[in-house]
Amino acid sequence: MVIIPKKRKFIGNIKQNVKNFHICPFCRKKVEIGIEIDDLNQLNKEEYFPYPHLHLHGNPLHGMLFYIDKNLDIRGVTVIKSIEISRDSETFSQAIKKWCNPF
Repeated sequence: MVIIPKKRKFIGNIKQNVKNFHICPFCRKKVEIGIEIDDLNQLNKEEYFPYPHLHLHGNPLHGMLFYIDKNLDIRGVTVIKSIEISRDSETFSQAIKKWCNPF
């Protein structure tokens, strides 16, 4: 659920949390993730599981690639230490869009 600060206006659910969490093997931080509802709705139509979900975090920047089943349980995880991000305007605008998502 999202609430706009100062307005207390309900927008709706935008993500669904997975049922478990992991400790990052690289930085030892607890990582809790959620999948956007729009993505879940599309996945449920396509029956595409286990669903790969990338979570970037930390300094230096690294990631965890989670594999999530239909019941939203994490079934596997891989650490990604080397990340390359394309430096074009389309990739930048999509990254900003994800980063600004209020969850």
